Amino acid sequence: MPKFAVREWAELISDPISMGEQDKRIFEHADLPSVNDKLSITLRLKINKHRSNWATIFHKGAESSDCTPSLWLTKNNSALTPRFKGNWSNYVGFSEIGDGLILDKWHHIAYTLSDLEKRLDIYVDGEWIGFYSIPIVKDQRVIFNDGPLHIGCAHNYYGFIGEISNFRYFNWRLSAEEVKEDFFNESQKKPIVCGSKIALVHVSTRKYLSTKGVKYDFAPKNKHYMVICSGQEIDLKNDVWTVIGANGKSINEGDLISLNNIIGFRHQETGCYLHSHNTSYERVTPISKLQQVTLCSDRCMDDNWLIRRYNSITSYDTGHLMNGDIICLFHINTNKQALYSHTVLLGDESQEVSCYGDGSENNNKWRIELIN
Repeated sequence: MPKFAVREWAELISDPISMGEQDKRIFEHADLPSVNDKLSITLRLKINKHRSNWATIFHKGAESSDCTPSLWLTKNNSALTPRFKGNWSNYVGFSEIGDGLILDKWHHIAYTLSDLEKRLDIYVDGEWIGFYSIPIVKDQRVIFNDGPLHIGCAHNYYGFIGEISNFRYFNWRLSAEEVKEDFFNESQKKPIVCGSKIALVHVSTRKYLSTKGVKYDFAPKNKHYMVICSGQEIDLKNDVWTVIGANGKSINEGDLISLNNIIGFRHQETGCYLHSHNTSYERVTPISKLQQVTLCSDRCMDDNWLIRRYNSITSYDTGHLMNGDIICLFHINTNKQALYSHTVLLGDESQEVSCYGDGSENNNKWRIELIN
């Protein structure tokens, strides 16, 4: 009989707990999800004080040298030091990565490791900050262990001074998208309401829905600007949109946005509306020749979009739109073609945006982010 890998995860710490430098929580190997050749750990951490020496966040192994997985903080500035044990060295990984953690601020941290992919990845607050790649892929491998998992003080190392919560142990390597979804978990999510300032991130390429003020060449009095994806860091001038009601329907500012309903988006900087239209008169995108997505200054029915969570393309999608939701947007007036982007680049290195497909492709996936 063939064997199938079963994805399992466990939340070892849920609500925040305070930790001193000699405090620890220990979880036996048998009580953790069964790991073969990959794993991930996510957690929320708030450091109250930098230690004058190294500090342990977590460490798995019966001995100090058995360190798959492990994560330390550097002395004085609490920068992350992720490690694992390999068959060629006991402490493989980073001596320091990223800036030191800010004191008295909650951070989301994700550690992902895979012997199959030969890599270790680190994320802070949902953003990928670096990776270590095993160079000799045929001979070098990660050594996993059956020792206990220590959170806080471990072996000869003191722990951290602060608080920890939502410590989750997975027996697979989380994708960047899954890390982001873990970052936007239910405890952090906030509702999107009418009037909310939001950004839309294309999940596959992590670029923001935006504009650069380039016009589509319709006519001398053209009022349509090209919508693109541009940059993996938010541009507060060009990437921010206001959620509004559908054209012709009244909705009060502050009202919750129900899923499987029709809404609109107004671009904050230009005051124009997210718009699409049919492909008549060769009104298509410059490279892929697909249905255009534009900004239009005049409100009309072509500004209406049906909103659903990704993979909920039936009429049974219920609930309210929340910060961090992975969604699809369907253009009502063109047979519900879905908002789409891909790695096709325009001449200025921005990413082409169109309407294409039924919402089932990865390129139809968008993450909605609330802008404070």
